[in-house]
Amino acid sequence: MNTIPFSAKGNSIMPEAGETGRKNVAGRAPSVGVEWSLPGFCGNCRVTTSFGDLPLQALRKRDPLRTTDGRLSQVALVNRISLDEGFLSGNPDARPVRITAGAFGPGKPAADLIVSPQQVVDCGQSSYHRDFRMSRDLLDRPGIFRHTAETVTYYLFHCGSEMVVSVEGIAAPIAP
Repeated sequence: MNTIPFSAKGNSIMPEAGETGRKNVAGRAPSVGVEWSLPGFCGNCRVTTSFGDLPLQALRKRDPLRTTDGRLSQVALVNRISLDEGFLSGNPDARPVRITAGAFGPGKPAADLIVSPQQVVDCGQSSYHRDFRMSRDLLDRPGIFRHTAETVTYYLFHCGSEMVVSVEGIAAPIAP
């Protein structure tokens, strides 16, 4: 798993040399004024795998995910992006969105879902009518609001091709 810390102190967007044995070749992230563009889920969200629902923080490379159409696909990469208090206060657009249990109907989501504002989720009423939207565009709906936290860790995972998986009972497209 790759860990990418964002900090108002160090502002690194890649681990420092010695932390993972790689050089910091990506440079520094500005401490303010960043337009947040990365999707992601917070670690306690559960994704459907071939062996049941698994918290994203436990997801590993080669774990078999069950897509919403029933196929299996292996996880190719898991990234963990940690944002500290300084970064979040200087970049409010990076603050997560909380989608409360049942916000889209009974069991949708099954539990509170905390996601990046750029994460696309299905807010449709049924699986026959999908309505994919960025979570930041849902903030005017009941039960959906900005989550207040001093720090946040987003998990992003990829499977090598675009697919739709179930996270807490909500369909979410995953980029390759």
